[in-house]
Amino acid sequence: MYGEIETSIKTRSVILLSHLIILVTVTWIYFGSGIEIIGRLFGLTLILGNLIRRTILLSFGIVYFLRVILTLFYLLKRKIDWKETGAIIGGLIFYQLGFALSGAAQSALIDPIDYIAIGVFIIGSFLNTGSEIQRKLFKDRPENKGKLYTHGLFSLARHINYFGDSVWIIGWALMTRNWWGAIMPIFCTLGFLFASIPMLSKYLEERYKEHYREWASKTKKFIPFVY
Repeated sequence: MYGEIETSIKTRSVILLSHLIILVTVTWIYFGSGIEIIGRLFGLTLILGNLIRRTILLSFGIVYFLRVILTLFYLLKRKIDWKETGAIIGGLIFYQLGFALSGAAQSALIDPIDYIAIGVFIIGSFLNTGSEIQRKLFKDRPENKGKLYTHGLFSLARHINYFGDSVWIIGWALMTRNWWGAIMPIFCTLGFLFASIPMLSKYLEERYKEHYREWASKTKKFIPFVY
């Protein structure tokens, strides 16, 4: 999977179309009768909550949608097989639908905690997409072909992009003001720590050998300056 250059246009298109359908669905939940209908299915009485909160939550979803498009068609050049496609779509449903169901009925007025949530979401999005853009620009230069990128935001942590993911998901969860929203960042972070990072670290060490080991010896794995 890692290192296999391929357009994978079919799988990328399926992910894009699926995400668009998911986004339309959560819009219906945030601003239509979706939350009420879903509530009735589970024997719950749910009504739409604070309008500003719902607008911000949907805005987060739209930003996420645009970042996924950027990743699929510009940043990510490796092969995406059908198994991974299913996993990605499952993740999109998990986050988009999970946060919509957690926050659409939240009636709490906007307060300083929500401003913090917005800031955290922006910072996390920047760490993830910003680091990926920096690496892409480095890799696109002919003289850097086959080289390990260890500069920019990746000088702060070897998997700063994954850390950024955890951060923006925390911001999104916080914006729902619902304890159920905490499930998403917990599962996401555990997945990075015990699955994605070990697998990618093994690949990087096998490919870049001493250069990777030298980078690993002086650069934190996940959280800058901490871990």
